[in-house]
Amino acid sequence: MMSPRIDAVEYAVPDAGVVAKAAAVLKDGGLVVAPTETRYGLLARADQPSAVSRLYSIKGRPVKLPTAIFVRDQRDISSYAVFNPAAKRLAERFLPGPLTLVLEATHDLGEPLVVDGKIGIRLSSAPFIKALLKEVAFPVTATSANLSGTEDLDTVDEIARAFGGKVDLYIDVGVLDNTVSTVVDVSQEQAVILREGAIAADDIQQILKSQLI
Repeated sequence: MMSPRIDAVEYAVPDAGVVAKAAAVLKDGGLVVAPTETRYGLLARADQPSAVSRLYSIKGRPVKLPTAIFVRDQRDISSYAVFNPAAKRLAERFLPGPLTLVLEATHDLGEPLVVDGKIGIRLSSAPFIKALLKEVAFPVTATSANLSGTEDLDTVDEIARAFGGKVDLYIDVGVLDNTVSTVVDVSQEQAVILREGAIAADDIQQILKSQLI
């Protein structure tokens, strides 16, 4: 098996050349492992079904399980979803950051990105993700960089052992073992916390209740 391509960068100030290389890989339908503010993500071009299918295939992830897309800023959210008042309140408080908003989709990227008319949105604070999104003209999707159903992996060495040459490029910033993002479905009037992660459920509920006062 071909040895995986691994580029090491500083977390806070990612190398522009490495960012450009990752953007080129994604543009061509390749897969990239890159650092988010929580853990490493497995990235693919979201508007290319073959790339998304490849991502799901190497993870062994059931296609019925949705994944989120990254956006550049809050204005970008409205390009893909209904950015309702509850979502805006959460975004103002917690984004960019470890929060995934599940919203009513307005742009049909197809399954597994849009499931039951809903799409997951991430606005990351990670320097590499922010720099990468400035380099591409297409949406990017990401899921955790581990085999489906297995424990989270903290280092690129561990991830590369799991995926090897099936991933086209690995971006290494060292150990990433932060708590995963909190996932909140605010597509309907009643918000539902689907997964409690880095942002506490109580903090989410406090912001949602405050908009009713």
